Amino acid sequence: PNARRMQSDPARLNDLELPKCCDDSVSSLKFSPNSNFLSVTSWDNSCSVFEYSKNGNTIQANPKAQMSNPHSGPVLGCSWNSGGNKIYTVSADKTGKVWDLASSQVVQFAAHDAPIEHVFAVEEMGMVITASWDKTIKYWPINSLGQGQPAATVTLSERVYAMDVKYPAMVVACADKQIYVFDLNKPTEPMRTHASPLRHQIRTISLFVDKKGYAMGSIEGRVQIYHVDQAEQSKNFAFKCHRDTNTQEIYAVNAICFHKQFGTFCTAGSDGTFNFWDKDAKQRLKNFAKLPNSISAVDFNHTGDIFGYAIGYDWSKGYDAQNRANESVWLHPVQEAEVKPKK
Repeated sequence: PNARRMQSDPARLNDLELPKCCDDSVSSLKFSPNSNFLSVTSWDNSCSVFEYSKNGNTIQANPKAQMSNPHSGPVLGCSWNSGGNKIYTVSADKTGKVWDLASSQVVQFAAHDAPIEHVFAVEEMGMVITASWDKTIKYWPINSLGQGQPAATVTLSERVYAMDVKYPAMVVACADKQIYVFDLNKPTEPMRTHASPLRHQIRTISLFVDKKGYAMGSIEGRVQIYHVDQAEQSKNFAFKCHRDTNTQEIYAVNAICFHKQFGTFCTAGSDGTFNFWDKDAKQRLKNFAKLPNSISAVDFNHTGDIFGYAIGYDWSKGYDAQNRANESVWLHPVQEAEVKPKK
């Protein structure tokens, strides 16, 4: 049964709310790289999978599976394999697990000394990469998952707070605002290290589709567009977003993701809004009306015609301000005009 649809914002008239799958805020949303599945991880230790279909502007979705042997702490991130039949999850319980959807089997493959926030399955190098608050990145061979030791461990200056991989590029942002850029052909040695141009803590980082640079968002309502090549430094710029001009309140940028076809991107924030932007034209393509809670996670699907977003408290105002309103996950049918550069 398809639940309520978004009536208040005309741009979201066809957005579909997924059936409720968790009892806390959503920590990550990941669409399968080439099939119609979506995984949802939450602070309630769960990982759920939905199957979706789209006909014109009408989206339908149904619960497909829930991790049977879940983590003993909040699940902070997940990644799909290219076949769309395995999900890698990482948790505050300091473990990484692989969930085989066909057999429902769940096997632990990773261990760190502190919560693990990020995981990426990189089949081009035959590795699953995990990154933790223990200040390390570990590489686990895909063909021997669950059999002990990582193939390599890289120690960084601080806890890993944000990370992205688009092979062979990997970018890692740490708690001390150091940014590490890796070429995964040489996975243990950063190609470049630089200080973040943003003054405040980095919440999210995402590589451009062409991998020539990345966008990062801070807790101070600001996004930095950064190019790796020294010759392109003049193209770098920062802009303010997720701020309330009436109250002067400044909100965190919780998530950034790029549209694979058009190279445009979305930012989502603690203010309950998300926007689509074109970095090359330095313009906002689409802004959506404010929702009653933070946007904690977003993703575009593999064909770029569905955008998923999670509404729920992100603890940006602490325990006393906790807000359980409208905890939900929605699928938005993307209109080309919302994401295509205005040439």
